Amino acid sequence: MNGSARRWWDTVLAAGSVAAFLVAWEIAVGTGMVNRLLLPSPTDVGRVAVEQVRSGALLEHVLVSLGRIAGGFLIGAGAGIAVGVAIGMYRPLRSVVYPVVEVLRPIPPLAWIPLAIIWFGIEEASKVFLLSVTAFFPIFVNAYKGVRNIDPTLIRAARSLEMKGSGVMFKIAIPAAMPDITTGLRFSWSLVFAVLVAAEMIAAQSGLGFLVTDAMNLGRFDVVVFGIVVIGVLSVATDYLWQTVSSRWLLRWHRGLDAVAE
Repeated sequence: MNGSARRWWDTVLAAGSVAAFLVAWEIAVGTGMVNRLLLPSPTDVGRVAVEQVRSGALLEHVLVSLGRIAGGFLIGAGAGIAVGVAIGMYRPLRSVVYPVVEVLRPIPPLAWIPLAIIWFGIEEASKVFLLSVTAFFPIFVNAYKGVRNIDPTLIRAARSLEMKGSGVMFKIAIPAAMPDITTGLRFSWSLVFAVLVAAEMIAAQSGLGFLVTDAMNLGRFDVVVFGIVVIGVLSVATDYLWQTVSSRWLLRWHRGLDAVAE
C-alpha cells in the first residue's frame, strides 16, 4: 500500500470511528440507557450548535478564547525557550536557575489561580498569566533537554571557527534542539487548551470556558457538552495546523529522516 492510499485509508477509519461513536451515543440516550438530563444526545448538541452559530455567540466565544490562548502561549513559549536554551548552554546560570524551576515545575497550573487573582486582579492579565505558566514548563523542559543532548562535536566545530556565544546559540544550539522544542510547543499548546476552562472561570464574561461554566450554573448541560466539544475540536484542528507548520518550516531539514522511517 503506497503512501497516498494509506493516508486515505487512515482517514476513512478515523471518520468511521467518529461516526460509530456518535451513533452509539445517540442510541444510548434515545433508548434511555443514559439519562438525557445528564448527557444530552448528539442531536441535542447539534441544536445548540445551530443556535450558537446563528446568533454569532459561538464566533465571539471562540475568538476571545483563542486570543487569550495565543497571548498566554506566546509569553510562556518565549520564556520557556529562552530559559531552557540559556541554562542548557551556560553552567553557572544552570546552577542558579535550574533548581528554582524544578521546584516550581510540579505545581499544578490550577494552584496558581489564587496568586493570579492577587497579583493581576480578575481582568485579562490573570487569565493570560495562568495560561503562560501552563505553557512555560513543558517548553522549558524540552528546550533544556534538546540543548543538553546536542552533539558536542557541533559546538566544538563552531568554536573552532571562532563563532561567538550568541552565534553558537542561534546558529547551532537552537536549530539542533528544534525537534525537542517543537515537541514541547505542541504539548504545551494542547495543555493550554486543557486549562482554558479554569482560566476563564476568573470573572470572565465571554470565551468558551465562560460558556461551559455559565451553562453549568444554569443547568444547560446540552450547552456544556457543546462547549466541551468545541474546545476539543479547536484543539485538534490547531494541533494539526501546528504539525503542518512545524514539519514544513521549523523541521524542514528533518523530513528526509521521517520519510525513511515510514
